[in-house]
Amino acid sequence: MRLDIRLQREVARLHFYDTSQSNRAIAKSVGISPGAVASVRTLLKAQTLGWNALKELDDEQWCRAIGSADRSVQRQKATPDWSWIHEEMGRPDATRHQLWQEWKETCPDGIEYSQFTEKYREWIKAQHIVLRRTHRPGEELFVDFAGRTVEIRDRAGGPSKFAQIFVAVLGCSNFTYVQATASQTTADWLLCHINCFEAMGGVPKWVVCDNLKAAVVRRTRDDITLNPAYREMLRHYDCVAKPAGPRKPKHKAKAEVGVQIAQRIILFKLRNRVFFNLEELNSDLRHLTVSLNDHPFKKMSGCRRERFESTDRPALKPLPEQPFEICEWRYAVRVGEDHHFEHARCFYSVPFAYARDRVDLRITSTVIEAFSKGRRIAMHALLQTDGEVSTVQDHRPIVHMHVLEGEPKALSSWAESVGPNAAKMIRYHLQERSDATNGIKAARRMRDLARTYGEERFEAVCAYALPLNITALRSITSILSNQADLRVRPLPAATPRPEHVNLRGPHYFGDES
Repeated sequence: MRLDIRLQREVARLHFYDTSQSNRAIAKSVGISPGAVASVRTLLKAQTLGWNALKELDDEQWCRAIGSADRSVQRQKATPDWSWIHEEMGRPDATRHQLWQEWKETCPDGIEYSQFTEKYREWIKAQHIVLRRTHRPGEELFVDFAGRTVEIRDRAGGPSKFAQIFVAVLGCSNFTYVQATASQTTADWLLCHINCFEAMGGVPKWVVCDNLKAAVVRRTRDDITLNPAYREMLRHYDCVAKPAGPRKPKHKAKAEVGVQIAQRIILFKLRNRVFFNLEELNSDLRHLTVSLNDHPFKKMSGCRRERFESTDRPALKPLPEQPFEICEWRYAVRVGEDHHFEHARCFYSVPFAYARDRVDLRITSTVIEAFSKGRRIAMHALLQTDGEVSTVQDHRPIVHMHVLEGEPKALSSWAESVGPNAAKMIRYHLQERSDATNGIKAARRMRDLARTYGEERFEAVCAYALPLNITALRSITSILSNQADLRVRPLPAATPRPEHVNLRGPHYFGDES
């Protein structure tokens, strides 16, 4: 099966979450074709493992368990993207036959011209039908950022900042949540969702969102790639994202209307207010949102809050015991030859078997984790100082452990035999450096330099370098190769000034008495 394993996992999660869902519903959520969903579900039904067992498997175990190894499949005749065809037909002098020929060149196995014209006419007719949707309680939450922003002034007279307005609307009751945030970054996007779920006291089944980068990393005609952090947050709350179609506001009409109401009713009332921080703005937004949810409907009985309490709240899923911890993901990070990877100028170890491989990183405010093929292989406390190294002893090869235990003593003994300055230089690299592995490498290389240039020269160079606070291996090598220490000459002694009659003694400037 050529379908990406991450998409296979998402289809499996939705399949076990609600086995009554149709292939089309799952396909719309994941962003793949219903046929691909049907193929995955067929494989899932043919095996005996449940979701709790399947989700613990890494990628190779997953393929073996459900039998989704990549194999060729016969494709049906393809059809073009009718929205693109319709857009091109709006250009001057465009004809259906010309567009079909251009598309046929890129897709030789596609439908012929007669089917092309017939299906295009059917597609045009379908566009004029408006679907009136019925929203079930607790099922869909529509989220979006408002187009308008709110100015946040600087008390010191600096440049102003502009807060983004996050709006969420429940489909059944129209219950609305509004929050101001500093930006539309992934961290702020996730924080708005977390606060929204907490304010509503539960979690909906679906979250219908726009295609901003904090939610959707990449979208093609056949595939939707969610932001990994967003996907993990939704998985933590056991709900599913349904990104709306690009340039199709009707797919998230509730969010569009909610944004419009928030701008006209809430933000308009704040037009004359001056805010100096987000806390002040959010405090006012909370009061105005309460007023909005308590305001009676015009064409229905009751208000948003009453409908929420009677319909949506009982149907919402309970919140997890702990709120989601916001994290960042990095993919395909290379592991060095010393079985350490780099993040934010700090270095962390993985088991030596993964040296030169690529791993995925999950970073929170306190912890960094490394994953290989869906399986966690290392976890470290997040370092804060540039150049720090975190190494788990069990990650080292046994040979390296023996070397690291015995080699420092041997290097120290050798340096003491050379001289006090050499001993001080080697002691710095073995004991005072924060990265012990690189310190041993530097000390070992300095021993090689002493053998090349002579131990007396090495002792002299150390005596020259240490008062100048020069300890780097590259600098010591440069001094030895360029003989920089030998070019230093002491200043000549001052020549005594001879006595003569023109010299003025101290009595000239003082009182002779």
